[in-house]
Amino acid sequence: MYKAMSASNARLILTPVLVCSFLWVAIIVVGQPAVQTAVRVYRGSVGESHFQMRLSIQGNNVSGAYSYDSIGEDIKLTGHLDDQGKLELAEFGEKGKQTGKFVCKRLNDAEPDCMWSKPDGTREAYVTLEEQHIGFTNGLQVVPKTIANRKSGVRVSYPQLTSDTSPLSPGAASFNRRVLALIQKAIKEFEPGPEPAKNSFETNYNILLANDGLISVEMTEYSDSGGAHPNTGFWSLTYDLSANKELGLDDLFKPGSDYKTAIATYVVADINKRAIAIEDADAKSEGR
Repeated sequence: MYKAMSASNARLILTPVLVCSFLWVAIIVVGQPAVQTAVRVYRGSVGESHFQMRLSIQGNNVSGAYSYDSIGEDIKLTGHLDDQGKLELAEFGEKGKQTGKFVCKRLNDAEPDCMWSKPDGTREAYVTLEEQHIGFTNGLQVVPKTIANRKSGVRVSYPQLTSDTSPLSPGAASFNRRVLALIQKAIKEFEPGPEPAKNSFETNYNILLANDGLISVEMTEYSDSGGAHPNTGFWSLTYDLSANKELGLDDLFKPGSDYKTAIATYVVADINKRAIAIEDADAKSEGR
């Protein structure tokens, strides 16, 4: 026979049920691991325009901004990174209207295979993109500076150290002067051809390592004087910020060690590894 339950008994039963339900929900919420946010900085170029990009990656969601070195204004980015490493980003102008998009097939690979285009896919352009390895904890930042001369075809980007929290150390200031001196030397050595419209000299940079005591930079050069083929080259600068000293290979290895042979062996193996990876990717895309 059904017997009515008193209000006081109902409260006695309902209270532990609510408490248990609350604890169960709390366990579910607290037990879930927090999604970590990774912040990455990239250097790259779209056509002949160099840029710097900063992305915040939280799970598959991506947000950030990029700016062209020659302009310096941030362009907002939002997008998605799938589990296979494909990155899709939409860029937005000042009024919130989409102005373009980036697509990288393999963001985490040595060759990410990126393209930029208008939102409808037109005006497609190849994009270079390389992650920068920056780990300052003392307020230092790496910012791009530019030198441009339309008459001679010079378009140069180079790194400089700045700080918003304190004056630059002697080592950081010396690094800035050394980079600028090397860039000016490279520009001076460029010999334009007789047809100004065909002349081009460009540099861009990658930060291979940057921490409170050391910075290592790779500079890339592209030059064309209107000849049969353009020239591409690389040079680097590694600077001990604490000791205020430029480092050479002899400073990095023990005296008497045969480091040149070891480096050559590593370089050849790395070239072969990259060539195989590119061939495998091409074969996969072509169904071979």
